[in-house]
Amino acid sequence: MHNPFDWSLRPADLNTSATQALPLMSMAENLMKEATLKASGRSALTLARGDELTVVLAVLKAGHELAEHPAPAAATVTCLGGNISFNTDAERITLEQGEAVVFTADVLHSVYANEDSVFLIVIGGAEAKHNQCSQ
Repeated sequence: MHNPFDWSLRPADLNTSATQALPLMSMAENLMKEATLKASGRSALTLARGDELTVVLAVLKAGHELAEHPAPAAATVTCLGGNISFNTDAERITLEQGEAVVFTADVLHSVYANEDSVFLIVIGGAEAKHNQCSQ
């Protein structure tokens, strides 16, 4: 898919019947440009949201971090490019392209970019409808 990135994209509503193709890597390139301009070194875009599932595309510049936080429900983080560390009190898991971690909502975690990185966050489960993902 080679569609240009559309900044007017609104999250797909997963509570209705729908199909939407997403040019993830093109979106990630634009998010990385945005992250470069921010002191936080990060940027994210909610791609889809529903009562039972939220999907977020996120980027982190090398050396930047998402501070420790809980997830609103069970979730996965999948590295699409770069290299990130998924950190908890108990362990540090390094993820490279194509690798993922699955965790429950009670796990406090942070994410650190060892290099410029893009990752997909999928939050699901019954609690997802009560909380919003705010990256």
